[in-house]
Amino acid sequence: MSRARYIIRWDDVSPYQDEKKYHTLIDLFIKYDIPAVLGVIPQNQDQNIRFGNLGETEYIDELQRLQKAGWEIAQHGFRHLQHTQNGGILNLNKASEFAGRKYEDQLADIEKGRKIIESYGFQPVTFIPPWHSYDKATLTALNHAGFRIISDGMFLFPRRVGNLLQLPQIFWSVPGRVRILDQIGSIYTICLHPQLITDDDMEFLELFLREADPEIVTASSLLDEGWRVARRNIRKLIIEGIFGFLYRRNRK
Repeated sequence: MSRARYIIRWDDVSPYQDEKKYHTLIDLFIKYDIPAVLGVIPQNQDQNIRFGNLGETEYIDELQRLQKAGWEIAQHGFRHLQHTQNGGILNLNKASEFAGRKYEDQLADIEKGRKIIESYGFQPVTFIPPWHSYDKATLTALNHAGFRIISDGMFLFPRRVGNLLQLPQIFWSVPGRVRILDQIGSIYTICLHPQLITDDDMEFLELFLREADPEIVTASSLLDEGWRVARRNIRKLIIEGIFGFLYRRNRK
């Protein structure tokens, strides 16, 4: 049985992020030689997550340095602005930058954001929808815009949606029951928001990296085995059924 693998994803990355907490996380990951997936907002206009201004040149130089060290640069929306109160397919939040909008408008914003990230010298293959909200039109737009992966979904195992590899994300902090996750043997995405990290969170994260010695991968590194990790079988269907039942019951 395969051991669990983890993707550690940071959202809300932009020149306006909380610089102190951002660099504290960078230092920790470098210490343990761990790559992260950085969810870059191409044009951050969300006043709730603008804390300062690192400066575009220094910001881009740092992203390029981290990519060379094996980190992944992903696209996190476009401007991180709430356009609708549509929870989308997951319905986790009554807020969305994309779900509920016309396909043409979604595609235009996704492509505008991609061009900005490409102007920095990156070719993002992974898309992260703000507020975990997307709909069928978003998935079609991502396929058209050339993305290969969507990082989101409340289920346990990767899936294929058209030409997209969908990597679910069910954790917002490092898990405590690593042995159980090893028994299931899937790929688990942990979503962090640097501006919300507390000192206790940092201690728990470092303990996880040091004691659990997890296998950390990036989303893009899974593309070559995408069809295999997304393949369904009876075991996966049973485990997914149990997870789905427990998830729906806990949401009531």
